[in-house]
Amino acid sequence: MKSFFERKKSDIGKTENTYKTFAFGSLLILSVPLWARLIPGNVIHMDIVNVMVLSGIYSCAVIGLNMLIGYAGQISLGHAVFFGIGAYSVAILSTRYSWFPTWLGVIIGAIVSFAISWVVGRPVLKLKGHYLAMATLGLGEIGFIFFREATGITKGTVGITAIPSLSIFGIEFDSNFKLFYVVWPIALLLMLFSMNLIRSRFGRALRALHSSEIAAEVAGVNTSKYKTIVFVMSAVFTAIGGGLFAVFQRYVNPESFHFSVSILFLTMVVVGGLGNVWGAIIGSIIMTFLPSIISALPYWFPFMPKSLTNFGNYTLVLYGLLLIVFMIFMPKGIAYALEVGYSSALRGMKRIRDRISALKYEKRK
Repeated sequence: MKSFFERKKSDIGKTENTYKTFAFGSLLILSVPLWARLIPGNVIHMDIVNVMVLSGIYSCAVIGLNMLIGYAGQISLGHAVFFGIGAYSVAILSTRYSWFPTWLGVIIGAIVSFAISWVVGRPVLKLKGHYLAMATLGLGEIGFIFFREATGITKGTVGITAIPSLSIFGIEFDSNFKLFYVVWPIALLLMLFSMNLIRSRFGRALRALHSSEIAAEVAGVNTSKYKTIVFVMSAVFTAIGGGLFAVFQRYVNPESFHFSVSILFLTMVVVGGLGNVWGAIIGSIIMTFLPSIISALPYWFPFMPKSLTNFGNYTLVLYGLLLIVFMIFMPKGIAYALEVGYSSALRGMKRIRDRISALKYEKRK
């Protein structure tokens, strides 16, 4: 009997190139703190390493959401609740019990999200289209209200402060530089796992589900099972990101898990590229740097209005505009555009080499 995760033989060549791209991209990302520290902060008016840590945290969530939306075709507008579950699990356990290790809180947050998403996902995923979107939106709002009103557990709008830094077996990751080399390896491992999963029988079932749920059922795909699994997996990835968010910020409150965070995740998926694993990384980095870049514009260009430094005033407006623009003009996202550009550049270089070789051959004649 064939393994559930067995890949087609035709995928072997593509897999080798995929792993090479993954290795190159990983080295590029992991080298950022080495050169970013050389750039004075008062020149660019942002902390590159700090923003990259946050983008790595968001990447954990967006990788899972991209699997759900981009590959399985199931919309979710409530993933901020799982982000909050991960964050509050770390915050509550590590502040109430001083002996409790923060890394274990991240794992417990993922387990809690696993259980909740499994229980909620089975009935919710029977819905389709805008009904599913509204159901997940309601789930996110229920979570937000719970975080705000359950003051005995979450301390309500005051939030939980003095969250300990991440500590793994006695090693303290108490700076952005150290935390970077925890967050991004985790994000890249989740990405590698997703890449392998997509190329497996499971991934082919998700793509069939995305194309046509009815056709997938006729072909023998248990659509209910696959939808639940990918929903649970995306919730766990998001909870891992939430746990890392808590040790990064060292403070959590309900506003950190508002509906706008779910929209941010969705925007990252669309901007990066639906159904493209690298799109999750690219979208997260771009959308995390965007507020810092906009806030820095008045410092770079004195004629720009100072009001741009307050990005929070028009966050949802900008996210909405980006969603509209990308869905109309670039529906496959930036990752696909980069792939096309890279392929075109290679073809152009090949034509140039061929032309040079032809000219040399004519001269020899």
